[in-house]
Order: sequence, then structure tokens, then C-alpha cells
Amino acid sequence: MFSWKLTGGAAGLLCALMICTSCGDTYRPVANPIVSPAGDPQPIHNAYVLFTNPNGPSGIPGNGTLEQIDVSGDSVTLDVIVGRNPLFASFLGANIGAVYTANELDDSITQQSFFTANPPSVITLPLGNTPVFIGGTQNTLVYVVDTVAPQICPSGAVDVLATGNVITDTICVGNNPVALTQLPNGGKIYVMNQGDNTVSVIDPASKLVITTLTGFSSPVCATSNIDGSYLFVVNKGNGTLTAIHTIDNTTTSMAVGSQPNFSIFDSRRNRLYVTNSGSNDVSVLDLSQPTPATMMLKQSVALGAGALNPTSIVPLADGSRYYVANTGSNTVSVIDAISNTLASLPVANPIPLFPVGTSGPTTQPLWIESEPTSTKVYVTTPAPIGPAQATNPNAAPGVTIIRTSNNTISNFLQAPQTDPSCQVNPNANPPTTCTYQTPLQILTYVHN
Repeated sequence: MFSWKLTGGAAGLLCALMICTSCGDTYRPVANPIVSPAGDPQPIHNAYVLFTNPNGPSGIPGNGTLEQIDVSGDSVTLDVIVGRNPLFASFLGANIGAVYTANELDDSITQQSFFTANPPSVITLPLGNTPVFIGGTQNTLVYVVDTVAPQICPSGAVDVLATGNVITDTICVGNNPVALTQLPNGGKIYVMNQGDNTVSVIDPASKLVITTLTGFSSPVCATSNIDGSYLFVVNKGNGTLTAIHTIDNTTTSMAVGSQPNFSIFDSRRNRLYVTNSGSNDVSVLDLSQPTPATMMLKQSVALGAGALNPTSIVPLADGSRYYVANTGSNTVSVIDAISNTLASLPVANPIPLFPVGTSGPTTQPLWIESEPTSTKVYVTTPAPIGPAQATNPNAAPGVTIIRTSNNTISNFLQAPQTDPSCQVNPNANPPTTCTYQTPLQILTYVHN
């Protein structure tokens, strides 16, 4: 579906969390589109937010958190402790009740079922494997991207994790893989190898790499169309999009904007949206056309005055608008999906993102998601961590919530503290301050 990054190595995260090591120098989510059968998304009542904990004991990263939010009232209902430096989370196929988290520093995966009261399960990977991304479209298997796998592979690897929480296979791929996309209904798996500019193609039946495609330029994420006949790879290095015809794995490339870093499929309008962090715009492709030669780049959509470094995008399920998180300007742009122009709003567009009741600090929106009723948009806002939080507890990292009926900020949910026992007291001498975990990614439903 999509993927992203924070600094160079775990790159599948923005366009895969936006790649924790590859989409440039900004940590963003990479959402690897997981495509399920056509139709409206099923309504759910929860959102899941992934947090890292940069300030653990002895100055090293501590355990992160997977937080469950009841979207009906935007209240936190559960905090699940996951591993150290979690970079990406994924549902198990279309099963929205099970979430898997890739924990980079622990060489582990955390699995949490929200249909039971059971505590999370921890799956230990081979020593030295560094998981940065996880995904798949099957309800029985998930696939884990390891940037390195020193005991098994000369470079990167993909671990196959069965629902019994057992690693059944480890498949060697290219150098510094950062994200993967599986075609709908358990089809072939495509792995973006940013380190050697290739894409590994895995047959899920044999668990073998059947071919390695070349000619990419810093591939960071990929998104398929509705039937999986084409896969679109975002090349951050040269500002292009490569369309792979998945029947025979032939390729066609087309120009998009500068430094593209994220893509997502809009099933309601049969479009592909690509955020371009260098040119500060969005490229829109019409995927209703039969071939890449006729898949028109409908237009380059401007994001409004001052909008900088878009890192993620989400269409509303009703097809009316799409929302773009602009990390560099701390804003969210609202685009009319009919005209592909900035929507006319009763508030500023792009919308400034500040926690409720504050006039700052910078929030650096990273990952943006909607929920199936199209009434709210959720944005991870990793605000700077510092003493200012003693006098204003809201001036912290967290999740900013936009109500789409009037495009105003309706709520802000503060991130978990790095030390749960810490108490903010602005009246103490000196004031007592606390630090907070950093929000990365949000899951609400499996996009079609």
C-alpha cells in the first residue's frame, strides 16, 4: 500500500512508513498499499497508532507502544508495549483485529490480537536481522522485510511469518530492502531494494525469488491497481514512477515530480496519488486506462502557499477529497478530488497543525489517515520534545484529529510518556518536565 523513512536505512517506512532509512532525510511513514477486494471499506471503531520511544533507560531507545483509539469518542482504550524502535505496523491481510509490528532494535515482531484479551506475542527473528517493514494480503501469512540478515543472506531478506507465530522461511533479496507490496488475494510479492536499485519478485507458493528487476532509482514504495495487473514503483532518486505489468514483469516508466516519496491508491476514483517532497506537489494518475501508455498523468496538483515536503496522503473513502501531510510546513492540504485543486475551506488551506490550545510548537505531520465514514482525519504530529511541555502538557508529540465537516482541529491525543511514572508539574521549583514517545504510523482500515 505505501511506505516511508526517518533517516537513511529503514527506508520502506514512508512509502513504507515512509521508510525508516530511505526516503531522504525525513522520517516518514511508507504505506505499502494492501489491496483487498473492491467495495467500500468495512466500518471499524478503532485506530491503531505506533510510537517509538527514543529516550529509554541508559540513553538508548526503549520499548515502543501500539495504542488503540476508539474513533467514536477519540479516546485511548489500550496501550500495548512492543519492541525497541518499532518502525512499521500492519494488519494481517484484511484482518483488522490483528496487528503486527516490526521492531528494528530487538530483531523481533510483536503480534497483538484485539479480538481477545491475550497479551501480545513476541516473535524472535534470527540474530542480526533488522526488521523495518511488514505486510501482505493473505490472512495466514505476513512478510517481514529485513535490511540485513547476516546469518542467512549476503544482503537483505524477507522472513515468512505464519499465523502460528513461526518463521517458516527466510528469502534472500537485494541490498537494503525497505518495503514490499503483495498483489491482491495473496499474489506475487515485490520487494523494493533501495541499496542496489532493484525489485525482487517472490512467488508466495514456492517462497523463491523468481526474478530480479533492474533499472530503478532509489525505489522506496509500490502500490498496485485494484486487480493487481500493474504495480507502480516510486523512484525517489530520479522522480519517476515505474509501472510493472505483473503478468510478465515488463516495465514502463513515466515522470512525476521531484523526489517522490509516497503513493496510495484511491479505489473510489480509480486513481493513484504520489506525493513529491522535492517539488511540493501531488501527481495524480488515472488508473481506469488499460495500459501505462494511456494511464494519463492527469495533472500535478499544487498544495497551496507555503506547503513544503509532503510526506503522506490519504483519500477519503467517499471519494470527495484527499488530505496531504506537509512535514516541512506543519500543515495539511485539503484537495477537492473532482477538480484536483485546493478545496475552498472556512479555515486556512493548507490547515496549520498545532495541538489544541497552543500556538506552536512545530508539529511536523508525518503520517495521515482517514476512517471509513470520512468524517475524521488522523495525523501523527511528532512535535519536538523539551521543557516547554512543563507549562503546556499539550505541547507534546501525539495525534492531531481533523473533523472533515469543517476542516478544523477537533481533538489532540498526547503521546505516551517515555517514563509512565513521570508527573508534569509546572508549579514545582524547578518545574517538573516529562518526555514523550514519538508517533509514527496510524492504521484504521485496509484500503481497497
